[in-house]
Amino acid sequence: MMKVYTHKNINQIQKYIPKDCNVFAIIDNKVKDYFREFKNWNFIGIDALENAKTLGTAGDICSRLMEKKADRNCFILGIGGGVTTDLAGFVASVYKRGVKFALVPTTLLSAADAAIGGKNGVNHLGIKNMMGTITQPEWVFQSTEFFRTLDLRVFREGIAEMLKTFLLMDEESFFEGAEFFSHYDHKSPSPTQEQHLRSLVRRCAELKMNLVEKDEFDHGARMFLNLGHTFGHALESYYEGEILHGETVAAGILASARLSVKLGVMEEKTLNLITDCFSACGILFRFGVKATDLVKYIANDKKISGGSIWFILPEEIGTKSEARSIPVPQFKALCKGLVL
Repeated sequence: MMKVYTHKNINQIQKYIPKDCNVFAIIDNKVKDYFREFKNWNFIGIDALENAKTLGTAGDICSRLMEKKADRNCFILGIGGGVTTDLAGFVASVYKRGVKFALVPTTLLSAADAAIGGKNGVNHLGIKNMMGTITQPEWVFQSTEFFRTLDLRVFREGIAEMLKTFLLMDEESFFEGAEFFSHYDHKSPSPTQEQHLRSLVRRCAELKMNLVEKDEFDHGARMFLNLGHTFGHALESYYEGEILHGETVAAGILASARLSVKLGVMEEKTLNLITDCFSACGILFRFGVKATDLVKYIANDKKISGGSIWFILPEEIGTKSEARSIPVPQFKALCKGLVL
């Protein structure tokens, strides 16, 4: 099972790097200054924008690895948010048919979700993560040191992913997280608050890893982690990457919950409770987009099979959700009147 190391400071990272190998750090240019002391690493800086998460960028990184004479015994570090960790994991899994790698997420979203689970990928023809691999990193290094530097919007999209995981698997952590984040100042937390945040992030990562261990290649139980992502990815495609992933996932979770109420899976009082918790944390996003306008993007989703779409319907907080195959015509009908 993949290891997760959680520390307050990044200077602990060196002890986890394998000895006697060349380290190549694929790093978001925005965080390069934090790693200047690691002078023995080879840095490959990228501008980590969603529209750069492509095969072309992955090919450019591979070219730079070749120029730097990276061999099969090299060790790759992916340092940055979800775009960087997705790209670095993808490159490591295909370069010279695969080299060892680890991830250092620098956003709350990546620490809680993108860097956990081994899914690596690139976008293609406007569709999110259309190409990719499932290859596990050697380890993930989490440090809350980075989170104080994030814009509030970027920090909140990480909250959305954490509450999603807790909503699926841990009722106690869902309410604990909602209460904690409702008053957390991420720019100037107390030492006690920051320690609490580290424990919540680690708890979220462990829950996801436990599920991934049962279904690494996403043929069964792992699909529940897609809660909110079908609508969320469609929203991202609709806006051509102008809104944040976590914002669209939050909107997708609430839309999925409303769909669940329509189908009689979730009680309306549970929907109201989830909505109140998201609102208290500042992640109640409303874009004014009709769900019917997103169907054309959903039609290209990887979860479409045999004319039906596998959709995750939450039922009870932390304990129960349903994966249901919904024929596309029925799904279109259910989307009428639903606004994200």
